[in-house]
Amino acid sequence: AVVSTQSGHYGRGKASNIISVLERFAPLRLAGSWDNVGLLIEPTKLREINKVLLTIDVTQSVLEDAVKKNCEFIISYHPLIFNPIKRLDTKSVNSRIILGCIENHITVFSPHTAWDSVSNGINDWIVSCLDYETKKSIIPDSQDESAGMGRIVRLKKSLEAASIVELFKRHFKVPYMRLSSPRTYSTVSTIAVCAGSGGSVLRGIDADMYITGEMSHHEVLSAVGNGTYVLLSEHTVTERGYLNYVAPVLMKELDADVEIILSEHDANPIVTV
Repeated sequence: AVVSTQSGHYGRGKASNIISVLERFAPLRLAGSWDNVGLLIEPTKLREINKVLLTIDVTQSVLEDAVKKNCEFIISYHPLIFNPIKRLDTKSVNSRIILGCIENHITVFSPHTAWDSVSNGINDWIVSCLDYETKKSIIPDSQDESAGMGRIVRLKKSLEAASIVELFKRHFKVPYMRLSSPRTYSTVSTIAVCAGSGGSVLRGIDADMYITGEMSHHEVLSAVGNGTYVLLSEHTVTERGYLNYVAPVLMKELDADVEIILSEHDANPIVTV
């Protein structure tokens, strides 16, 4: 998919202009303190930015896609560089990808949990398919109560767990999800969500259902033992659909003759067989 606009007040792309738009859309201060967000790879050779590749992860296939499409800039939701690096060589997959970006003069930027936290970010997109009467952040941002980690909503009308499963299968565009149910049956009035791996954010939250990408075995047991349904979709399934929403939003903010391209090779690494 390609989203583009006519030339605007930023002119054709400078990496610094695109980074300014990204940081204005989701300030990096909203990211978790443990996270590694922002500009991760800055080529020494400055290039005019004509094409931006949008992806959840930078895999070898995604990098090859960026090179083939002549993309000078990659927005990777997950940080390509997260843990400290002691060497860059061809022995590790991640090193080869980093070196490939450098060799091809590709800028790489990661928003990660800043996009989770920001108002109209990924967690708000997750609950957008629900008919709710109230919504709040689970861990509110100190400067903006509409932002923060996770979301909890109260539905206008209680629903059966099975109905919520079908609703989110359509929202996430997946054929299956995994549901763990408490021993005592009840309808669902309150739902707490967290993009990706939500066990630590959702732990101990008073809600009828948790929805996230993944939780550990013992986190699930603890939740259902306390009477909460747990609905899991796989980690990146909670995140990938947001890219279709955010691409035109960013282009409107950018107002430049630059294409944002959704990577055709970005996909959930886990499949059901």
